[in-house]
Amino acid sequence: MTDFRWLRCAAAAMGALALGATTLPASPAKAGGQLGDGWKQTDRALARPSQLGPGLRRGSETLNAALAAEQARAVPAQIARDAFLIEPAIESVAIAPDGGHVAWLRIVGEEKSLWLQATGGGAPRKLLRRAEADEIFWSHDGQWLFLVSGRTLRMVSIAGELGSGLIARLGGSGGLRFAGVDPWQPAAAIVKEELRVDGRRDPVGYRLWRIGRGGTKRLLAYGRRDLVDYAIAPDGRIAFAKIVEGEHHAILARTADGRFRTLARCVLLERCDVIGTTADGRGLFLSSDIGGDLRVVMRIDPDGRRTILHRDPAGEADLDSVAVDPVSGAPMIAGYRSGTAASYGLTDAARRGLALLARVLPGDAIVDPTPGPWLVRERDARVQGGRWRLFDPRSGRLTLLLDDPGAHRLAADRLATTIEVAFPASDGMTIHGLLTVPAGRDLAHVPLVAAVHGGPWSHDTTGYSATTQLLANRGYAVFRPQFRGSTGFGRAYMFAAKGDFGDGRVQRDIEDGVRWLLARGVGDPRRVAISGASFGGYSTLQALSNGSGLFRVGVAIVPPTDFGWVSRWVVDRGDIGSAQGIPFATTLRLLGLDDRDPAVARRLAAQSPFARVAAMRTPLLIIAAGKDERVPIRSVVDYAAQLALLGRDASVVVARKQPHAPDDPMARRAYLYLLEDMFARHLGGPPAAVPGAELRAWIAAGLDVHPPRRV
Repeated sequence: MTDFRWLRCAAAAMGALALGATTLPASPAKAGGQLGDGWKQTDRALARPSQLGPGLRRGSETLNAALAAEQARAVPAQIARDAFLIEPAIESVAIAPDGGHVAWLRIVGEEKSLWLQATGGGAPRKLLRRAEADEIFWSHDGQWLFLVSGRTLRMVSIAGELGSGLIARLGGSGGLRFAGVDPWQPAAAIVKEELRVDGRRDPVGYRLWRIGRGGTKRLLAYGRRDLVDYAIAPDGRIAFAKIVEGEHHAILARTADGRFRTLARCVLLERCDVIGTTADGRGLFLSSDIGGDLRVVMRIDPDGRRTILHRDPAGEADLDSVAVDPVSGAPMIAGYRSGTAASYGLTDAARRGLALLARVLPGDAIVDPTPGPWLVRERDARVQGGRWRLFDPRSGRLTLLLDDPGAHRLAADRLATTIEVAFPASDGMTIHGLLTVPAGRDLAHVPLVAAVHGGPWSHDTTGYSATTQLLANRGYAVFRPQFRGSTGFGRAYMFAAKGDFGDGRVQRDIEDGVRWLLARGVGDPRRVAISGASFGGYSTLQALSNGSGLFRVGVAIVPPTDFGWVSRWVVDRGDIGSAQGIPFATTLRLLGLDDRDPAVARRLAAQSPFARVAAMRTPLLIIAAGKDERVPIRSVVDYAAQLALLGRDASVVVARKQPHAPDDPMARRAYLYLLEDMFARHLGGPPAAVPGAELRAWIAAGLDVHPPRRV
């Protein structure tokens, strides 16, 4: 399964492919030569030294029916807060390309072990008692596993063959990075090397290696410009390379003499992620929006001609994922999940299999197909944790393989359903969003929480959210706006923000959505809150100080207090924020937020929460991270100090040792408690249960709270 950037793979809604292929005109391509990019083919070997749902488009009737169904359900009993958070015991579940085995990592405390299960039956067996790995990948022949961590790349034979062990050290001064598994060689991985010179921050060159048993390496290609993607042909050579060319990407095709020529360019943040080659190695499959709006499954022929193989039938969502045929490497299943999750078969066999799967598992799922069984993971707003099944696409038989957390999972009927919505913004543009309402409640009298996603160039999905489910269980309706500028709905939707991330159009979308719901009887207008992390925290501060009077309380987590200033700080850091080799400064400029433009800087500064701190008169909780690498802690502390001098009703919590996005389970438990307590006190929700001794001790040791509060 191939994922694209921050997006996750999806394969669930079933239906036959109804679209034909569309051929687009070829893009200009230079022939022959290196084009100054310095990329060459080599075969030298070296020994290793030590959306919106379809029904909702019909108008408010479908939305009303969905809301009525939730109101008709019984009010669920209150669930213990910590039960919403599940620490995974299983991760990186992967099926072999031939479908013969499934492997996974099991987590016990701080240690991980490697396990293997034959899909034909029998008990699982432990391959490694201790596995240094964050992810595992199968070799093309299905006989080896690659174990990847931040520091090492290892190979493990499932049959006990010689050659298992460390094959490369990653990161550090060597600059090696795992780049994928060779799709054609029986037991080989691909690593990328950055060549550096002392005293220079940026690499001076790049090399791509094939690496196998014993760490033996073969140099595949090298060049001066950053290679961020590639495709290997069945003959084992690099057939296509995606490189950074100034402020855009270029797709290069190998010529007969081993050089490369430009086949296509992806400009103005067009996306062109490599899927693989055609069977003859001459054509390229891409996930791309070159020359269009939505990301689609695309083939580019040697002459540059582009053919759309599949796009979202609803015409709303970007392609989210592609599952490839592990034998041919051709796209097999296309998934979309910006609105209602949906997947479509690109072959007759895939369409038949998806239709059978829909009969036995009608909800959302992630699918990895093989010539034998398919690996299927359930995914839904009411499915907590991971549940993996094996599916026979010929018989339709579905069997349980792994269940994490099993009996400890919250029952789906105790959790809330998420509904896709779309509403008109005040300027007429259609904006998307997600709505989760508490079961069995009079929706006109429940508190309403606007939960704003971070990024801002990202989007929320319909998968399980601990925070959303906790709030719904406590009787709150939760609205997650996909404001313009969000990803997943096409480039036009993302660019529609036009850089207006101050107190302008983007903020209006969020508030327009809240008013639209209130006008339709969802939420008590006297009990409306807003919360969010990162950009969501920034939006929270904007909403409480822009004079709208819409919100009664807010919770801002790791918030920039001046979007322009923090963006420039990130640009100056130089080591974060880049996207596939494109500097963050370039991305900002193309999105209308040029950090060097004085007019942009003045506008964002004038509209910033920091500049309008005196207007903050709404109860506020700020949660900051002491080790935040994206939002300088000093900027948040300065803002909080100004609130304190003004005597505002604001509490500030600093998690001393936490980064911008903490993965500490205790930090997440503390966050849920603080959020629940804040909303309970200001929106009239049920009181938050006092934390247990373990969490109280962690809070006392890990948090600075101002003003002091008893817990």
